[in-house]
Amino acid sequence: MAIHSLAQQTSIFVDAMSVKSPAVEKTADENAQEAKTPEQGDTVTISEEARSIIAMEKAGTSGETGEESDTEQTLQSLKDQIARLEQEIEELQDKDIPEDQKLTKIQDKELQLMQLRDQLLKAEQAKLKADGQTLGGGTRAQGFGNSVSSF
Repeated sequence: MAIHSLAQQTSIFVDAMSVKSPAVEKTADENAQEAKTPEQGDTVTISEEARSIIAMEKAGTSGETGEESDTEQTLQSLKDQIARLEQEIEELQDKDIPEDQKLTKIQDKELQLMQLRDQLLKAEQAKLKADGQTLGGGTRAQGFGNSVSSF
């Protein structure tokens, strides 16, 4: 009798184990759908300010693109002005005007040219610095000071 009741309990246990719960019987598609859309979770709302920032980033690469284009425009404008002044100086040298007037005008134009070249140099250095590049490369020489006395 004990063996018979033990066998009966075993068969009930095996039958219970072979019964699958509805969660286990889900198809692969149902499992994939569940993974895509969880039943519960956090809800996030994006503010209008954040949307405008995202729109700016999509248009370029945030506000830096505007600065870069301004820097490029400034550099190009300075180069154009320099070229125009150089041409004006050449034209003045070829003009038939008194030498003292010619010399004065050329000196004025050369002074403007030097100032524009200085501005161009500073703008190029600022652009290099903004791009993270070094201006001259290397490190500053520190000198050896009193190295002879250390022997």
